[in-house]
Amino acid sequence: MRVVLLAALLLLGGGSGCATSGADLRIRVHDDPNGAVRYEGPTAGPFRDVDELVETGCERMVEHAASSRAERPLGYCAVFFSAPDDEGRDRWFIGHLSVLEGERGGTERSCRIPVDLVDPKEVEVLSLLGAKGGPGHSGAWRPTHFVNQGTGTTWERDVLVFSLEAPEACTAYGFISFSRVVTVSRGSGFHPIGTVYNEQGIIQALAGSE
Repeated sequence: MRVVLLAALLLLGGGSGCATSGADLRIRVHDDPNGAVRYEGPTAGPFRDVDELVETGCERMVEHAASSRAERPLGYCAVFFSAPDDEGRDRWFIGHLSVLEGERGGTERSCRIPVDLVDPKEVEVLSLLGAKGGPGHSGAWRPTHFVNQGTGTTWERDVLVFSLEAPEACTAYGFISFSRVVTVSRGSGFHPIGTVYNEQGIIQALAGSE
């Protein structure tokens, strides 16, 4: 996937975010044939680590929802990745945000995610079947499947899912394609809550996480 090939080039321009409102969630991708691909915008990064990425992303998403005249979104899906800075330290970026689609009050969610962030004409649909309720969840939505809608098989790309269903709240779920581990951010880092062991994207919850 092109984003992986471009990751090492990002720091040449990735930190020069545009001077825009904190409520601006747009990420602008600039592909310079003679230089690096740049991801610009207040939500793009760079961030020191994934925790800072999630904290900043949540703050701006909640602010954006509060300031918007439109109906509060269910959330967003984020394509994220890391790249080394000039001193060799990993920095984290959001390369694309997609609106989390679905019926309010329902459990099914989906996001349209570009195959190539630089040329986003072709998309894949991440289908996030979900559930509500259960101990420790207080009736909030949580994903139970990570599925590529087009193929019907387990999703194969790293992704963060930000749920904004509860007023003034933002919960981030992470899916790592290599390990197929699903995590949730609970204020003190990410904690594993399940793993996808099959080719149908079904999350098997870890003991004590339900």
